[in-house]
Amino acid sequence: LAEAPAPAMSFFGLTYLGSGNIFRNTRANRLDGLLAVPAEAFVDAFHQMSLERTRSKLAGEIGVDGVSFMMRGELPELMERVLGRVPEREELDVFLTFFDITATGVIDVREFEDGIARMRHRSEHPASSRNYDSSIQMQRDRAKNRRHRTDPQMAYAKPLLASQEYGWFTHQAQPSEIGFRREYRGVQKTDVTLNEGRSLQSYFGEM
Repeated sequence: LAEAPAPAMSFFGLTYLGSGNIFRNTRANRLDGLLAVPAEAFVDAFHQMSLERTRSKLAGEIGVDGVSFMMRGELPELMERVLGRVPEREELDVFLTFFDITATGVIDVREFEDGIARMRHRSEHPASSRNYDSSIQMQRDRAKNRRHRTDPQMAYAKPLLASQEYGWFTHQAQPSEIGFRREYRGVQKTDVTLNEGRSLQSYFGEM
């Protein structure tokens, strides 16, 4: 009789298909598919999709050199064009890890080149997901609140747990001197300060 398939492992209420091993599913792998493409090919694709060729009017409106900028939201399309195929999930995750897709709408060429260099380094030199070979050393680091020298982005394809999402994108490429940096402004007013002086009952419409 044929053996029945083993049930998938449950991890904190979430079921993972495949090996059922959360650490094996998310560990970083060497990505030869990305390394096979030279960095120059990515830069050439950047210029082909630059604002000068695709949105020259927009480049004039925002006052930038159209050759040096492209739309940030088109980065996944650029990757697919360079690879000549739909990228695998880990390839796309690694690619987007080193680009801030939530920043301004355009990305400058120097920030792009920096992000590509970071992506290629991670693809060629993935770190081991095992941080320690000694439990004693681990206990010493934990007691002194010392962070391990290996960053999670180099050892995992994506955040392993929700807590790892904080700071996951700290190694992204940043806009250069020709790019647009994100401006952080404090909140001037909230729904509470706007209605300051009202009681809880009147605030929620209760008399």
